[in-house]
Amino acid sequence: MTTPKETLWELDPHTQAKHEILRRYLAAWFPILGTYHSRIVYIDGFSGPGRYKNGELGSPTIALEVAASHRKSTKGEIVFWFIEERDDRLAYLKQELAAISVPAHFKVTAESGRFHESFGSVLASIEAAENDLAPTFAFIDPFGFSGIPFSLIERLLRHKRCEVFITFMVDAINRFLEHPEDKVVQHIVAAFGGDEAVEIAKGPGARIEKLRELYQSKLSRVAKYVRFFEMRDRQDRTRYYLFFATNNELGHLKMKEAMWKVNPEGDFRFSDATAPDQLVLFEADPTEVLAEQVREEFRAKGTVTGLRVRTFVENRTAYLKKHMTAALRHAEETGHLTVNATKTDGKNRRAHTFPDEARLTWV
Repeated sequence: MTTPKETLWELDPHTQAKHEILRRYLAAWFPILGTYHSRIVYIDGFSGPGRYKNGELGSPTIALEVAASHRKSTKGEIVFWFIEERDDRLAYLKQELAAISVPAHFKVTAESGRFHESFGSVLASIEAAENDLAPTFAFIDPFGFSGIPFSLIERLLRHKRCEVFITFMVDAINRFLEHPEDKVVQHIVAAFGGDEAVEIAKGPGARIEKLRELYQSKLSRVAKYVRFFEMRDRQDRTRYYLFFATNNELGHLKMKEAMWKVNPEGDFRFSDATAPDQLVLFEADPTEVLAEQVREEFRAKGTVTGLRVRTFVENRTAYLKKHMTAALRHAEETGHLTVNATKTDGKNRRAHTFPDEARLTWV
């Protein structure tokens, strides 16, 4: 992704898909969190001007539009904090925001600054007072890899009900790993929270994959659920990764649902690798792949409940319950799965269904 120099630039297909994921996820996040908390926070750390060259909405205006559509179910205060380093883009964003009518319980702030400095200062104040950060969703979408220190992301995730959605520019990191300027390398070290990435440059193997694995492992130390989604072009070149990290099971599920609702179009492919040898293309039929994955997980474990299988699929794979149902039907039809006629609650199981109370055995 080339860093644009103008105030407004054209919306590329990858960003369009990313914004559609953001839109769909926030459509779940705002009403769920807003129903149970008196204050929630949305941070856009690299907000841009709020609109693209041909009139498409940017991430700040998308977030406001989504939240406003759910204002009846979000009675508590919603804080929108947009941070933009360039003055021209910030001025344009403020014009966009001024034209939007928002409910009284929306608190909208657009300010000049760098994400790690602005948010770092606020977070330090909260921590010094030994207070908890309100439930927060941070959209961290830089053009490069500077200004996203892992130490800051780690501190954010250690607060309850806080999540991050990060554009991780792994291709740029890979190209600059051996840059002669110490300042550039230090940005990479800060992004990973250590010099392990620099060591990768000295060793053999696929550097892109190793960098992804390293960042994933770092996030997994502070977040129970970490998903990464690979944005690839038609030549199978990795453009960047989208990382989502949360400690909330429902948030993880809603992000996966958002991913599966976005249809790849144009000059890219959209994928999720859930294991080193498995690449999930979101336009593909996963039935047989998931059927085998579930069989490998449970065939040596005797009879298990449908709940146990669903929990595995939703928490540890790229797939959803609807994919599980299709995969289990396939397994039953091919003789790899037997389903007890009676469920754990004593009721009869309806044919071709796999409720949480179902009793399943792989052969």
